[in-house]
Amino acid sequence: MASSTKIAFVNYQPITLGEIGKANDNSFIKIENLDVEDLENASKFDMVFVNGMGLRITEEQRESLSKAAESGTPVITTAATNPDNYIVSTDSVDTEFLKQYLQGGGRTNYRSMLNYVRKYIDGKKLFIGEISDPKQAPSGMFYHQDLKDPDNEMLYFDSLSEYRNFLNENNLLKSDSPEIILTGQMGVPDELIAELESTGNIVYPISNIQQAIRNGITDSISPSAMINMAHGRMGDVVVEYLKEKNIPLFSPLNVNRDYDEWMDDKMGMNGGFMSQSIVTPEIDGAIRPYALFAQFEGTDGVPVIKAIPERLTEFVETVNNYVSLRHKYNREKKVVIFYFKGPGQNSLVAEGLEVAPSLYNMLNRLKQEGYKVDNLPSSLAVFEKLINDRGRVFGNYATGAMSDFVKKANPEIITRSDYEKWAVNDLGQEMSEEITAVDGEFPGHGLKTDNGDLALARLQFGNIVLIPQTAAGLGDDDFKIVHGTDMAPPH
Repeated sequence: MASSTKIAFVNYQPITLGEIGKANDNSFIKIENLDVEDLENASKFDMVFVNGMGLRITEEQRESLSKAAESGTPVITTAATNPDNYIVSTDSVDTEFLKQYLQGGGRTNYRSMLNYVRKYIDGKKLFIGEISDPKQAPSGMFYHQDLKDPDNEMLYFDSLSEYRNFLNENNLLKSDSPEIILTGQMGVPDELIAELESTGNIVYPISNIQQAIRNGITDSISPSAMINMAHGRMGDVVVEYLKEKNIPLFSPLNVNRDYDEWMDDKMGMNGGFMSQSIVTPEIDGAIRPYALFAQFEGTDGVPVIKAIPERLTEFVETVNNYVSLRHKYNREKKVVIFYFKGPGQNSLVAEGLEVAPSLYNMLNRLKQEGYKVDNLPSSLAVFEKLINDRGRVFGNYATGAMSDFVKKANPEIITRSDYEKWAVNDLGQEMSEEITAVDGEFPGHGLKTDNGDLALARLQFGNIVLIPQTAAGLGDDDFKIVHGTDMAPPH
């Protein structure tokens, strides 16, 4: 009567399973993510929920689940896309109740569902929480975390005026603050909204951005940016809206894996998930496909989706930097352009692109647009000679030429104190030490002054700086030096 109720979930998305885990406030109910490879253990649980949508299991795994159901383990499968995977061993009344809880979603429904399983499926008499009837899924055009009770359901608002009243009551509606639209389903928005708000933005989380645009709801918002927790395209109606408002679209990513596992994998993302999260959103104009969300271990070891703390800070800082550009005159903006040139006498080309003419045309266009582009040569030929003289890339063998270049070509000089501050801040101590292990003590093998500062080849035209892409590694293999190696890069 008092023992724990063990409930397994098979093939549930971490976002959904994480919400179920957060809803469970009963220490006598234990939930677990059961992998399809472990279905032979299904009979060890007091209840098994199976999400049949896209479930891929072998005949042997299906047989294990069927045997558990036939031997008395309560099993319920929902949304089975393969009829062979539709395995249900609960009675019709319980099945209907449990399906309604799942369809309704939200923490109240999930909490009631877990307690319902303990009382009516597992037959326990003690330590049972409140069980309410299934409720419809909460809905509304705008949503926000309940600031008075963060563990409660999301709050939903049907109208813009209703949502703005909520913001005003919580001191979040401030005049002249940038407005940012947040949409998409592939991340957990609470922490992202809080970080955006804490840095001075008014955030409009919208459930259905396409509908909001079509119905004119967004006409009364003056967004400085849109953030889409991306997976797939948003569609032409959103693209036209972005063009009309002339705002950037950001696409933070959910790596859809355990954080430590993702960190240890050099590739990180691949296949269809990568194309849907990175490539396809770029058709809508999305920028900054930055890994922001990952799986972490939650209650009972169940995976939950959370923002990666240090990445959350950096992502929001990037958004704020872009937003600030809307209020800065072009003549005040500072731009760095990296260009590709092979080491030594290699030509200034990249996959057929004529680098020098392209750069020259771009600098002239920037000047026409009001950017501060000073002392630009009057001809392409003079410009190209200037690049060859001052924007060179050296092989490791050219020690004498490098020394002569530093004295004559007016490179940027970087002191040890500045370098160490930047490197540790952006790369961390461990990665900084890896660089020193490969390249020696600062300034390493590259361009340097006689008194031990690092030199960086560059051409400066007012507020516009051109920098040749520096070597990605050290050694005699030119291909790896240009295209990247597994080793840490030089200073």
